[in-house]
Amino acid sequence: MKSRVSNDQLMKVMNELYFYLKKQGADSETAKDMVQDAVYKLMIHIESINTDKYRAWLFKVAINLYYDDCRKNNKSPSLQLNENLVSNSKLIDELIINKEDELQVRETLEQLPLKFKQLLLLKYDLEWSYQQIAQYLEMKPDGVKTYLARARAKFKELYGRENNDRQK
Repeated sequence: MKSRVSNDQLMKVMNELYFYLKKQGADSETAKDMVQDAVYKLMIHIESINTDKYRAWLFKVAINLYYDDCRKNNKSPSLQLNENLVSNSKLIDELIINKEDELQVRETLEQLPLKFKQLLLLKYDLEWSYQQIAQYLEMKPDGVKTYLARARAKFKELYGRENNDRQK
């Protein structure tokens, strides 16, 4: 690496990576293992990785490790429902509606192609810029914008279809 990455920066990226893997469907222990393995590989190859690209490199390695694990265990990557801790001040009705909405969003995401799901999670869940996504997915920023527009359109179409089916 041309310049050093601080421990704080690395810890932040490790946390983001852990939560991203959880959103992709990894259980807690698997996600921790994947992050640990990816950081280990980063340390081994630290001299050959550009500082500006270490984050994307780390995500790419961890995702590939996760996909390899899924193939090895004959399971498909899937999103698992995130159990959020709930404050006592929220109304039960509001909680139920929020859970139903969250479940519906996750079910809709599951129906999308993997590339679209990844793009939507990177942009809206991790709040990455187009440039960061482009670097990670090895695409041009304009291509990211195009694919994100298609992913949003497909998500809206599927989400609307789900709403119509549930209202019938």
